[in-house]
Amino acid sequence: MNWNTFKDQGYILTDIKIPEPQLSRFREIAIEIEGQALMAQSQGSAIHGACVINDPVGPRLMRFDDLHLNYTDDLNKLLAMPGLLRAIKELCGPHVVILQADLLYKHQHPHPVIKWHQGAPSNHKSHYLNIGLYLDNADVDDGCLRYVPGTQHGLVDIDHVERVYGWNPNGVVQVPAKAGEVLIQEMMVLHSSEPKRSEGARRTIYVEARPYEAVKADAKQDLHWLELRRFWMAEILKLDFEGVFTAEERAFYEAGYNLTKEELMNEISNHHCPPIPAVYNFQDTTGPDYPIPSDLL
Repeated sequence: MNWNTFKDQGYILTDIKIPEPQLSRFREIAIEIEGQALMAQSQGSAIHGACVINDPVGPRLMRFDDLHLNYTDDLNKLLAMPGLLRAIKELCGPHVVILQADLLYKHQHPHPVIKWHQGAPSNHKSHYLNIGLYLDNADVDDGCLRYVPGTQHGLVDIDHVERVYGWNPNGVVQVPAKAGEVLIQEMMVLHSSEPKRSEGARRTIYVEARPYEAVKADAKQDLHWLELRRFWMAEILKLDFEGVFTAEERAFYEAGYNLTKEELMNEISNHHCPPIPAVYNFQDTTGPDYPIPSDLL
């Protein structure tokens, strides 16, 4: 991979491919979760992590958070893909930790668009990655991600971008992806996703990764929360059969870890710290064909 290009533009569609058995498995999981969430909603309840919204066409599942708590073994195997481990080690160093894993659903319009925003503000001297693992195709002009390259180094006047340019600020790039592909972005790169025009849902697993020391220095979550993520990485690296991380590097994650996998996930579930919020323009701003293109009104 050309990581220099990634560092310049703030995103890259990698050559990492999700193996077909795992891709099929997570498509099954996505269908299972959606069915459970909609059933619970119809009965006036909810399942942990599910966000069901009432679109004009009826209730739809928008996201399912904390995928790691419910599908631990499947997710750990996915995160232990050699190509993915090499990528996060290359970008974040040998003490990288996985912070979060969520499953997002993007449905055909009418459904909320993802307006221009920057992810969690952070010290740009170290990488803070948001990794998209695609279960379905994301095509050009069909709600695939839009980026403004090079905007990851500081906060952008998003209100100005929306009012003046709508979906098409100077330098904007659409980045389509195929099912099974992996896209890595810096948290702070300016990005968005316009309405999806085609039928069906697009499912994408989003995973956050960051150097351990950067999370510790930022102090947005407490040390116990971070230590639990270090131990989670120890579980993932038990599946590093190609030895991407050396024995000495794995020792960092294993130090002091004396829980079972089930006990660890239970502790992660019980010890919650809020994430660093993304930066949006929270005013009701409109621009050229934005946020809903005129032909869809």
